[in-house]
Amino acid sequence: MPQVKGCLLVGSVLLPDAETVFRDAIAGMPNRLKRIPDGETGERFYFTMFQAQVFDAYPPMKARFVDNSIIDADEFTQEQLDEGIKKITETPLETGYDKAAIASYAVFKKLKDEGVIPKKGLSKRAYPLYEEALGRAIKNIQAAIPHEELSIQFDLAADTAFWEGVYLKPWFDEDPKDYTVEYISRMLGWVAPDVEAGLHNCYGDMEHKHWHEPSSLKAVSERGLRLLEKNAHKIDYFHAPIPVSASDSLDTFIAPIAELAQKLHEQGGEIYLGVVQHNDLEGTKKRIEAAGKYVPEFGIATECGMGRTPKEQIHELFKLSTEVSEPVA
Repeated sequence: MPQVKGCLLVGSVLLPDAETVFRDAIAGMPNRLKRIPDGETGERFYFTMFQAQVFDAYPPMKARFVDNSIIDADEFTQEQLDEGIKKITETPLETGYDKAAIASYAVFKKLKDEGVIPKKGLSKRAYPLYEEALGRAIKNIQAAIPHEELSIQFDLAADTAFWEGVYLKPWFDEDPKDYTVEYISRMLGWVAPDVEAGLHNCYGDMEHKHWHEPSSLKAVSERGLRLLEKNAHKIDYFHAPIPVSASDSLDTFIAPIAELAQKLHEQGGEIYLGVVQHNDLEGTKKRIEAAGKYVPEFGIATECGMGRTPKEQIHELFKLSTEVSEPVA
């Protein structure tokens, strides 16, 4: 069996607030976590849906969303585009990520001081405006939180579908692989060298179904290798999900990650494989054993976030993750 060291929480956690996430994660996964997210609680629980409010100044530009459905893109006249861009640029766009992170850090620091947390341990024209706002939010986060206590995790959800050319049609005309590598590299470049940066590769979780199910980790691995080559920032940790649907073809599914895992290890990065499934100890062990053929040392995680997972299952997942892993240093 491979050596399985540590666990990683990815995406969201459907608990009432950041303090509950911090407390329950520490209690439920003792000595397994190097990083604790705030769980994206409250209005942030459902992916990036709350970001539609960024465009409240011009409602027609707000994206429409229906679970597991493809929504036809709206057509805008030049006059409508001009009007929309004018209205949304009258005041700076605010994503809210910085305010949420800064507020969560205050809770994190309080719990750390109390000893609860161990002291060690849209359109082509609209998109650049949003990207600039997101970059500003990340800058604000880093200005407010000590770098040695901060880790920034980027959730890559639509990117794998873009990479494989299935399900979703990108809003951009450029080569999807080149374009996604460029914008992910820009995001990584916003992170200061002394702040951790990690990537969570996500297939989405709506009504407990993935909106996209890759046939293997090839796309995730190819993208990761190209990001390592770009070297915009050290990739401190990298998460790759292994879904239940891959159970009958685990070797084929997992094998492509081997090269990336080796290069991450050589550069001092960590790889976490999303093998943990609720109420499935044997399946989790089976996925761990299969992964060990290609990755000799890795941490574990769920395949997706827990933003819509019932509370009782969240704690069961904490327990299961702890059972099949070893403490981190």
